[in-house]
Amino acid sequence: MDIITNFLYYGISFIVLLGILVFVHEFGHFIVARILGVKVVAFSIGFGKELWSHTDKKGTCWKISAVPLGGYCQFLGDADASSSTTDEKSLKKLSKAEKKMAFSFQKPWKKISIVAAGPLFNYFLAILIFILVFYAYGKMVYPSVVGEVMENSAAAEAGILPGDKILSLNNRPTPDFSSLNNEVAMADADEVLVSIERPLDLSIKADELMPCKFGDTENCKMIGVRSIIAERNKETGELGEVPAVVNGVFPGSPAARAGIVSGDVLQSINDVDLIYFSDIKKYISEHGNEDLNIKGYRPLILKVRLKETKYEDEGIKTERRMLGVKSAPKLTFSEKLCFIDSVKAGFKEAYDLTAMSLRGIWQIITGKRGGKDIGGILRIAEMSGDISKNGGLMGFIYFMALISVNLGLINLFPIPVLDGGNLVIFVVEMLNGEELKPRTKEYIFRFGLGIILALMVFATWNDVVHLVGRWFG
Repeated sequence: MDIITNFLYYGISFIVLLGILVFVHEFGHFIVARILGVKVVAFSIGFGKELWSHTDKKGTCWKISAVPLGGYCQFLGDADASSSTTDEKSLKKLSKAEKKMAFSFQKPWKKISIVAAGPLFNYFLAILIFILVFYAYGKMVYPSVVGEVMENSAAAEAGILPGDKILSLNNRPTPDFSSLNNEVAMADADEVLVSIERPLDLSIKADELMPCKFGDTENCKMIGVRSIIAERNKETGELGEVPAVVNGVFPGSPAARAGIVSGDVLQSINDVDLIYFSDIKKYISEHGNEDLNIKGYRPLILKVRLKETKYEDEGIKTERRMLGVKSAPKLTFSEKLCFIDSVKAGFKEAYDLTAMSLRGIWQIITGKRGGKDIGGILRIAEMSGDISKNGGLMGFIYFMALISVNLGLINLFPIPVLDGGNLVIFVVEMLNGEELKPRTKEYIFRFGLGIILALMVFATWNDVVHLVGRWFG
């Protein structure tokens, strides 16, 4: 039964995921080619043995093939499914009318439009999913407030506590847990600087208050804190107001006994907001016979050494480099968005994912991080199954959008065989005013194919090592 269940979760979800993404990508090539008058000979989901086919009225053979690891859109005059080479003999046999529909005889701007459409359609799909999810369900927000610190984790060793709000990691803002996880993943060194706000909730009894050392000592009371130096107005000569930030604490004072230290920011006394330091003195002078409940926060910058940590989440064993903190569930909320804001958030989500991916790739290229994070088909299958099990339909759809962004981005890389490589060649041809020689193109695409195959082997090896560690580690 477990075998059948796992096949449904991991096998079927993977096939559905890849099938939809490949269809959208190839449909982008197809529909733009049709609009521009280029004949599509074959449109296939998958490679290898043909399982089903149908030829439409315009001569396009629609196929579903046995190996569901990609697909292709073949144009009139192409010598292979990848459209990387042309069949010179077949091109010579084409009539004038057919040459107008052959990809090879199109103007460079048409070729560029057709090739670019595939990756762009992947982006369109992702953005559409983001917009619909944000508009229908809102955007789940996990504020970067620590709810739990994992035992023996990097956070525990650095002294991070539940309730701490993580503001930034290596000076990069972390407004929510999603951005925090991204910055941890993108950190190019194990040692990072974490900026936090530690909440303060302190009490001082009325009979502990001390008389003022200056002015009216009979009626004035104080908790024993000093302010930062006020700046003098150059025009009026008057001293300006300073924020309610502690710059010093008198030894043995109520503030010292309560645990207030220099640098603490005081935000309220008995739920009355404090804006300026003078507000502290004003409140105490008016309520000197009351117990005081003081709230605020302590800004801290901690050096944290990230480390590989094993943990289990809903039965799934994982080991990865992490900070070792979990969000506070009570603070999680769904931010309702209007349609316009959903559109903005959808585009921003796609942009942020692209920027993060490019950062990671650049770090690998420059040697700032290893290549063990590079995953392939097996990793996608694993993640799609995990998300189908634990995240339900909405989790699966959202994951599809994430993969669609990455698929679109990867295909835009200037590597021969990929769409980005073709775009570079067509731009060069447009600038030169003539096509590259067939022999030159052949060598270029052989080189590109070698790079792709090497990356696939490397990614598959990483996937196997990861899966062995997950299931047998």
